[in-house]
Amino acid sequence: MRNRFDEILERAGTPISFDEEGKIQLEFDGEFRYRLEYRDDFNFNNATFEDDAVNLLRTRLGMGLKLCPSFQVYAQGQDAESFADRQAHKSNAFVNRWDLRQLYAEFQSPRETIPLSAKVGRQELSYGDQRFVGAFGWSNVARVFDAAKVIYTPVDWFQADAWFSQVLKVNRSQADSGQHDDNFYGLYMVLKSFRDHVLDTFLFLRHNRNNEIAGEKPGELGQLKEYTVGNRFKGEKWNFDYGIEWAVQFGSRAHDDIEAWAWHNEMGYTFDVLLWDPRIHFEYNHGSGDSDPRDGTFESFDNLFPTNHIHYGYIDFASLRNMRNIKIGVGVKPHEEVKFSVDYHWFFLDTNGSPWFHAGQAVIRPKTAGASTTLGQELDLLMTWNLTKHLSFLIGYSYFHAGAFVRDSGTTDDANFFYAQTAVRI
Repeated sequence: MRNRFDEILERAGTPISFDEEGKIQLEFDGEFRYRLEYRDDFNFNNATFEDDAVNLLRTRLGMGLKLCPSFQVYAQGQDAESFADRQAHKSNAFVNRWDLRQLYAEFQSPRETIPLSAKVGRQELSYGDQRFVGAFGWSNVARVFDAAKVIYTPVDWFQADAWFSQVLKVNRSQADSGQHDDNFYGLYMVLKSFRDHVLDTFLFLRHNRNNEIAGEKPGELGQLKEYTVGNRFKGEKWNFDYGIEWAVQFGSRAHDDIEAWAWHNEMGYTFDVLLWDPRIHFEYNHGSGDSDPRDGTFESFDNLFPTNHIHYGYIDFASLRNMRNIKIGVGVKPHEEVKFSVDYHWFFLDTNGSPWFHAGQAVIRPKTAGASTTLGQELDLLMTWNLTKHLSFLIGYSYFHAGAFVRDSGTTDDANFFYAQTAVRI
């Protein structure tokens, strides 16, 4: 039965050729994803009923047309639905009924002496470990950009991408469009000349031309012109794996100076001589906050357009902004396609002079003078199973134990999160 199922999906995704040489091809792809989520006490208040079982459906249908080896176009539509009791779980973060998700043209230089390609149109942008720029695929709606990107690959071990983009704004009543006042430029270079290691260097410029952005001084309004520069180093040797990523931000926000930074480091070890190849790992993540929000210097790190879900706890109570995070975990693989993982997080604010921000960078709790900086602890349990290359499952549970800051700033009950997902891809 499984082989028959795979055979049907393989045929559906087989390119259709329109000439004998196969230079002109039409190819279809698709995804159907269903996820059940149960959210308990996400407002840290067991006295008020806000728990919800959320059924999320996401359907994607795509079509690619290759007209010659150096030119192709791609289009993808998406329908995202949420079936929940609470209106908060039917917002634009969960629902986007049939809209154009991607539409781009891709050009490749026909000459090897000109190692350039370009990708123009609505597309995903995803770099490194997605700590600053990612597609946020966990989201029912996810993230895309209207962008023009140029890729330079003079040799196999070096690539440089440069782009101009505007993140797409989800609009349920009309077609989605780019946020025209929020311009995002990037330069991302990847160096892979060292065996089993990679070194990335990046520069991002975010220019928000909205003149109503509030500054730190009363009545001060203006634009955002923010630069982010940094490096990512990642590699493995013997059974060790390790990584470092850092970024500093500078520029101006409504005439205030920007002085912010973020830091990540990780280390892991795989015991390949033991049953199921267990891997233990440790991480430390730190994003700056603003200890004095009235001194004319903006110090809260802008996490930009990340995929925070995969890094700072699956319950999504943290971003790389006014946050310190210690993480330890272990993962095992009882089968090549099955993985179990257990992660434990300790969360602290960088400063209680700034709010507590969740994964989407909106405020969970406002700043509270004199409050503790201890946010809490989170336990994440996850199992993933890739039954075939077309069919996958995952199931997980997360528990957040509220810490002293939660108690000092309001109600302080613990939160629970259960989810189960299946995905079919062509």
